[in-house]
Amino acid sequence: MTDTVNLTIKIDPALKEQIKQLALENEISMSQEIVQRLQESLLPPTAAAVDNQDTAESASNAFSADEVKQLRALLKKQGKKKK
Repeated sequence: MTDTVNLTIKIDPALKEQIKQLALENEISMSQEIVQRLQESLLPPTAAAVDNQDTAESASNAFSADEVKQLRALLKKQGKKKK
């Protein structure tokens, strides 16, 4: 087990309550919640994916009900051809 030390700090009561709620949600102690968040904040930033074409991808809209039916029909036909 890792040695630990006590650290006394002064924080806003609202922040303390927020940390307490997060700790309850994560089912860990307030100390563990604070330590995890401090450790994450000290990690080096992850590099963003590089888009060397200077283009941006856009999310397409979800399939409509008719498109879903057509896809299911196509998949069903392909499944029968393989058998």
